Amino acid sequence: IWENGLDQDHLKELISDHASHPRNKYQLEQATCTCRGKNPLCGDEVTIQIRLSSCSSRIEQIAYLGRGCPISQASASIVTEVCSGLSPSDASALASHLRNVITADDQTQIDDHLASAWSQVEGLAAIQVNPSRVKCVMLAWHTLAHALRAPGESDTVF
Repeated sequence: IWENGLDQDHLKELISDHASHPRNKYQLEQATCTCRGKNPLCGDEVTIQIRLSSCSSRIEQIAYLGRGCPISQASASIVTEVCSGLSPSDASALASHLRNVITADDQTQIDDHLASAWSQVEGLAAIQVNPSRVKCVMLAWHTLAHALRAPGESDTVF
């Protein structure tokens, strides 16, 4: 199902670009929040590392490390691009909105101040083909949300 005017070619291009040329894929020194997410069914792994500003009001820097299918790795790359500079609550809101749109066919609108960020993420919402691919898309976003809820280092299984 391709919704919101997004077509299969656009989705393939988005995934291919980020999987082939990942953004922010490196070890982040002095991370405030780190969480490793793993999908044991397929072996995809993503570690999200975040450095919050001194007052914890903004994501100052965000990076990831990981391995897995192109969709999971492209999604992690997109997380780092889109969430850099956002507040932790806004980044969590994006993750939650993406999950709701993909899994519940939720067509509610995102807050206006997040519209620009959502436009960069929206292509991922077109993956509504089966539950296993949804987990590929959501692994990095789930890991991001968990990292922001529990600063420090943690692991999560999705």
